[in-house]
Amino acid sequence: MRAGALLFVSGQPGTDPATGEVAGESFGAQARQAFRNLETVLRAGGSRLDLVANTTILVTDIADFAELNQLFAEHFPVDPPARMVMQVPLPRDLRISIGCVAVVPG
Repeated sequence: MRAGALLFVSGQPGTDPATGEVAGESFGAQARQAFRNLETVLRAGGSRLDLVANTTILVTDIADFAELNQLFAEHFPVDPPARMVMQVPLPRDLRISIGCVAVVPG
């Protein structure tokens, strides 16, 4: 959803967009797919990862936070966005969902 120069992206789960299936059992596999899905939606909306201002990340097990932190640093290596992480139940054996607010340039 675009509002002016901002793009609001709803939670992107760790599912394969081609099949709709969960992208593996491990947190890492699902998280990498969720970041890919987020990047795809951002590009489609005219933005990109380096323009993300805020993220909301839902995880099913806060014990995965260290791995999430590492992946977050890989995807946002410079000036990372604000981040809120919450432990919640997710459907379909999902372990992560990532939403964000990003700037749309121009």
